[in-house]
Amino acid sequence: MFGGHGGNIAQVCAAYGLRPAEIVDFSANINPLGYSPCLPEKIAKELESILHYPDIDVSLLRRAIASEIRHREEEVLIGNGSTEFIYLIPRTLRPETGVVFEPTYSDYARALRNSGAGIEEIICAEETFRRDLGHPVLSAEDGGGRMLYVCNPNNPTGSLTKREEILSLAKRFPKMYIVMDEAFIDFVEEAEDFSVLPDVGKVRNVIVLRSMTKFHGFPGIRLGYMAAHPDVIERIEAVREPWTVNTLAQVAGLAALEDRHHINKSREFVSAEKDFLYRRLSAIDGLKPIRPSVNFILVKITDDGPTSRELQESLVRMGILIRDCANFKGLGNKYFRVAVRNREENLRLVSCLESALKGLAVR
Repeated sequence: MFGGHGGNIAQVCAAYGLRPAEIVDFSANINPLGYSPCLPEKIAKELESILHYPDIDVSLLRRAIASEIRHREEEVLIGNGSTEFIYLIPRTLRPETGVVFEPTYSDYARALRNSGAGIEEIICAEETFRRDLGHPVLSAEDGGGRMLYVCNPNNPTGSLTKREEILSLAKRFPKMYIVMDEAFIDFVEEAEDFSVLPDVGKVRNVIVLRSMTKFHGFPGIRLGYMAAHPDVIERIEAVREPWTVNTLAQVAGLAALEDRHHINKSREFVSAEKDFLYRRLSAIDGLKPIRPSVNFILVKITDDGPTSRELQESLVRMGILIRDCANFKGLGNKYFRVAVRNREENLRLVSCLESALKGLAVR
C-alpha cells in the first residue's frame, strides 16, 4: 500500500494527514532501543568536518570493521547501506541468470533484472518457508553464469539456513556466486550457526552483505558493508561511484562499534520482547504468527478474517503502521509483518489489533 518497503512514514503522513510523532512504526525492522546514546555527541564533535569531502576510502571504519569481523581490509568494502551492494554486485559481475527464493526482499530480483539477468524463482512451501537447496533450479553442472541471493535470516519470514548448508552449496557449484544478505543476523541468537561471514575470503564464490542501520538503529544514516574474496572486492571497488559513504555515516559506524554495552543490551532486550510479542499475538483469535528468530514477526490472518490491506488501513487510523505483505511473492493478501518494539508499544499493538479485527468482523 505504501511503496514497496516498510518504514514509509512520509507517505502515510501525507495520505492520512498525520504527523510522524502520531505513528508507531511497526513496519520497519529497526532496533527498538534506537542508536547508541553516545552517537549525538560523537556526531556533534565532527560536525565541522562536513566542510570537507569525506574520506573516499572510508579508511578508519573499514579498518575497524575488518578487525571486528576478523578479516583483512582487502576483504571488506563499506557502502551506502547494504542496498548499494545489492545493486552493484550483479551490475559488476554480470550473471546470466539470478536465482531467488520467494518470498523475500524484492530488491534482489529488481537488482538482477536491472543488470540484464534473467530470473528463476523458487517458491518456498508456506508451511515452513524452508529453502530447498536441492531444488532442480539449482542443478546446473557447476552453476556457471548464475547468481543466487539468500536472505539469512529471511525477510519477511524469519526463516534461517544453516551455515553448513550454504558452504556445501558453494562447494557443489563453484562457479555460482552466492550473495548472502545477513542484514538481520545481529538480532539472531547463536548467529554463528547461520552466518558464513567467517568463511568469505576462503570460499571465492560467497559474498556476505551486512547492514549497520538496522541493529544499530540509524536507518536515516545509510551504512552497510560487504565481505568477499579480495578479487571480488577489487572488481566492485573499481566501478562504484566515489564518496558514497558520507562523513557522518563514517562517524556513526565507528561510534556504533565502540558501544559494546548498547550492543549487548539491545540483544537481550530484543530477545525478551520478541518472545513476549509472539506469545501475545498467538493469543489473538484470527491470527497465526510464525515463531520468530529475529526482531520481526510474520503473521497470517485466518481465511475468514480481513485482508492485510484492510487491517493495515484500520490500524493506521489508530496510529499504528504494520507492513502489508501482499506484495511479497508466495504470500498473498493474508500476511502482515510487525517489528519487535518496546513493551509499551508492543502492548498497544496487541490492543489495537484486537480492536481492529473486531471492528472489521462486524462491518
